[in-house]
Amino acid sequence: MPHTEPATAEGELVDHLRRDATWRGERPGWAHNSVAALLLAHGRLFTPAPWPDGGTPPGEPGKCYVEAASWAWASEGELAYVEGFAWDIAWPVEHAWCAGPDGNARDLTWPRPGGAYLGLPVRAEDARRIMCERGPLLHGNGFASDLAVKWCREGVPAELLVDVGRPVPAVD
Repeated sequence: MPHTEPATAEGELVDHLRRDATWRGERPGWAHNSVAALLLAHGRLFTPAPWPDGGTPPGEPGKCYVEAASWAWASEGELAYVEGFAWDIAWPVEHAWCAGPDGNARDLTWPRPGGAYLGLPVRAEDARRIMCERGPLLHGNGFASDLAVKWCREGVPAELLVDVGRPVPAVD
């Protein structure tokens, strides 16, 4: 993988995930060697945007997973639940948000949008069902969740995913 000097938060986030996936090496028989590799393969990029009404996002800070799942589910199909990483000031943070067909990140818990968002967009009803049983889809206390490990091993069920956001650019 050639080294690049990303000029944007989005470039930094993608580059960070590529380095992480490369550092972890191969896992023979696994679909993806890490959550980073899973996100690079199936995740999408979302455009940072201020809260739609111009006000303060309504979610409780520190509760991004629950807030995003609740809002996506209550939207009756308008929004997808997205879980992955957001770029906050100078580094990537495990995070969850909502996204609609416009590809904008609707971040319910950060008072200002992150610099970049890359995550796995999941149908709201599936995200809610899974999270009620298991908790966050990909993350768990700084580690990959049990479900994320399963998806790294076996692959992500395609029927869970929503086609919103932009594909991650291929490596040159």
